[in-house]
Amino acid sequence: MRLRSFFSALGATLLFASFGVGAVRNPAVAQGLPARPPDGTYSYSLVAGGATLGTFTDVIDGTSSGTVDVTESASVPVQQIAIRSLVRYDARTLHETSYSADVTLPAGKQHTELTVTPAGMHVIATPGGTVDIAPVAGTQLELSADNFAGSSVLIPAIVHATGVTSFTLAALAGARAIAAHVVADPAPARPAAAAAGDANLAIEAAGIREIFWYDPATFVVHDIDIPVQHVEFQLTHTTAALAAPAARALAVALPTPVPHFTSTDVHFTSADGTVLAGTLTVPDRGKPPFAAIVLVHGSGRTDRNETIGPNAVFLQLSNALSNDGYVVLRYDKRGVGGSGGAQTGGTRDQLLADVEAAFAFASAQSDVDPRRVYLLGHSEGGELVPTVATLQAKVAGIILMAPPALPLWRVAMEQTLASVPAAQRKDTEAQELAALQNMRTSTALADAWYRSSMDVDPAVDIARVRVPILILQGEADVQVLPADLPRLVAAARATNRDVTVDTFSDLNHLFEPVPPGVAQTPQAALTQYLTVPARIDDRVLHAMAGWLQTHAG
Repeated sequence: MRLRSFFSALGATLLFASFGVGAVRNPAVAQGLPARPPDGTYSYSLVAGGATLGTFTDVIDGTSSGTVDVTESASVPVQQIAIRSLVRYDARTLHETSYSADVTLPAGKQHTELTVTPAGMHVIATPGGTVDIAPVAGTQLELSADNFAGSSVLIPAIVHATGVTSFTLAALAGARAIAAHVVADPAPARPAAAAAGDANLAIEAAGIREIFWYDPATFVVHDIDIPVQHVEFQLTHTTAALAAPAARALAVALPTPVPHFTSTDVHFTSADGTVLAGTLTVPDRGKPPFAAIVLVHGSGRTDRNETIGPNAVFLQLSNALSNDGYVVLRYDKRGVGGSGGAQTGGTRDQLLADVEAAFAFASAQSDVDPRRVYLLGHSEGGELVPTVATLQAKVAGIILMAPPALPLWRVAMEQTLASVPAAQRKDTEAQELAALQNMRTSTALADAWYRSSMDVDPAVDIARVRVPILILQGEADVQVLPADLPRLVAAARATNRDVTVDTFSDLNHLFEPVPPGVAQTPQAALTQYLTVPARIDDRVLHAMAGWLQTHAG
């Protein structure tokens, strides 16, 4: 259900295979230090599905006394993310000693730093306080894991220098410790960016394998391949003046239909005083007052258009619905875009209050019939909307697109295990259950949303809804599994006679067609969302239009 940020979806997990040391002299060895990439600038591209999603420039500097510093400047346009980070290592052991990062998000900047203590990684994140990430039992080496290239370029050198076969990854997204293991991969596919003489190193963590291709003499990393997620970090340029391949163009959104409505930027205030920004679209054909629909987004830092890569889900829905004669309100989530509030987002209660405020604002518009205001929720929004329908007696009906049928922790577990080999599922599940329990007792502000939502059972509130319900589900959805849907439908129909369910055989979580032959895992699906411009399938829009015509007139 939760569309995590792209880098969270990469797994906060680094992975390794066999490696060797060539006869070419490494500059660090001449100083009696462990072999590592030479000082210099290294440029990487993050590539998925043939598209360049981001660029990373890493400067390795060992001129400071006793340390090796890796400074990174990165940009990921598809997620509107920029980062500048510094990872520092002890020059004689290559053990990590500190980390700091400033990440620029659509709503502002977030700072994170950590220091290494005898007890493990001491992480300071703002906003959200501090947390200690202790190493996994039996491992002595601990490395930070932020899913950016700058935290990865020294890994083959570190593994060679320390001789470790197991170590701990301190996942900064989620503040948890993950066990990582060097594994054998006897015949990995050699990516195009890997040189003919490159050695390879494979590491697995949480069931995901990451393969490093590097020069065995200099430990310069040429490619970091994550096969199950169909993404690579490719070295494109160094200060040694290696030729860089031509840049790949980013995917762009498909054009929207000709509008037959007017759009107005609006603001409204939630119960705690947070001012939310949105867009109201009003049909320019037909006679007011119109029926209205409030769009409620999925989880994460989502703007009013529910933008995911080149796909703006709510912009498409809003245009289609207003062209059909409905007023539509869509808004930036708190802490995103033009909306106020903390960058960490809100708790479930705050998000519910935001939906209620949006409903009240739409109902009060002069062009709107307050008796015909509907709520449409996608993904996490499909879990919030039934609750609001039980709190607001004037809700005329609800539309749920890919709503979760299970508590969030169970949905997250299904997503985590989807790409894990059968032999490792038991251990991975145990690690996830432990991490979930830690989340329940966490006091960090950054965990507040997840903590407040993880144990909510969607079947409970939908059984309390007395207004008409339309449920839409793509059968190729790997974020919210179609196999779980009957549980939610049964709960709704147990107390409500007006429940309509439409499923679509080949559509994903965004209700877009899945290309034939594409492996369906959460990671592969996310790559598609971020790189393939697509439209919401017309069958979905027609089903929605027919239901609204019947119920809203």
